[in-house]
This record gives sequence, C-alpha cells and structure tokens, in this order.
Amino acid sequence: MPRIYAPVDEATLGKVDKDAEEKGISRAQWVSTAIGAYLHREETLSGADLEEMHRELHQLRTEKEQTWREITNLKRTEEKARNEATQEKTRAEKLQGDLEQAQNALAGAREELAGIKVEADKLKEAMKVKDDEVSFLRGHVAQLTQSISQLALPPSQEEAKKKGWWQFWR
Repeated sequence: MPRIYAPVDEATLGKVDKDAEEKGISRAQWVSTAIGAYLHREETLSGADLEEMHRELHQLRTEKEQTWREITNLKRTEEKARNEATQEKTRAEKLQGDLEQAQNALAGAREELAGIKVEADKLKEAMKVKDDEVSFLRGHVAQLTQSISQLALPPSQEEAKKKGWWQFWR
C-alpha cells in the first residue's frame, strides 16, 4: 500500500493522537479513515438530504437578500430622517432668531412707551397748571369787570350827542 507524508502542526497532531487513542486505532488508521470519510461524504448523503440542503441554502439566501433590502431601506429612512432633522434644526434656529428680534423690538417699544407715558404725565401736569392759570385769570377778569362796572366812566362822544351830556349822568 502506498504512503502519504504531510506536515502537520503540533496542535493538530495532538488532537489526531487523542481521537485515535479514544477510538483504539493507530494514527495511520485514523488518517486513512478521515481521508476516506472526506472523499466519500457526498456518496453517504442521500438525494433527499441533498435536496433538503439545497432548500435550506435557497431559504438562507432568500432571508439574506430580504435582510439586505431591509437594511438598505432602514439606511434610506435614517438618511431621510437626518435630513429632516437638519431642516427642522435650521428652521428652529431661524425661529429663535426671529423670536429674539421680536423680543428686542418689544423691549424697545416698552421703553418708548414708558418715555411717552412720562412725557404725557408732564404734559398733563403742564395743562393742569395752565388750567389753574386760566381759572385764576378768569376770576381776576371777573373781579376787574365788577370793579369797572361800579366806576362811572365818561360816556363816549356818540353816546353823549344822542342823549345829551346833561342826561347821560342820570
């Protein structure tokens, strides 16, 4: 019988020796049995087994393709969601800027309103002072009018001619 020589690493040789010892055969018999089993593995499988294996292989490929499609769809969905999030972030930043501008404008309007109120109060006070002056002057004019009416003023020339000067003083 011909012989075959092959280099084997120490770990593999240790495993071969251990398995051969457990089975109670020599190393050469173990190697010969392993080679035979390897070469005749397809012959030991029945047609039904092969067909079952092909179905399983087909099913695994189908599942793999479906998983790949799902992953691709998820990646697209993720990218779309990221784009939408970026757009919403940009929109939120714009709205935040608009809000800050509106708040600044409102603060300016409040300051202006406060100044206008102060000015309105000053004007009201000035009007009150002027109203008091007008009231005082009206009273004073009334007093003067009374005192003038009590004094006898000489008649005007036209009046004196009509009535005659001697009758006017009556």
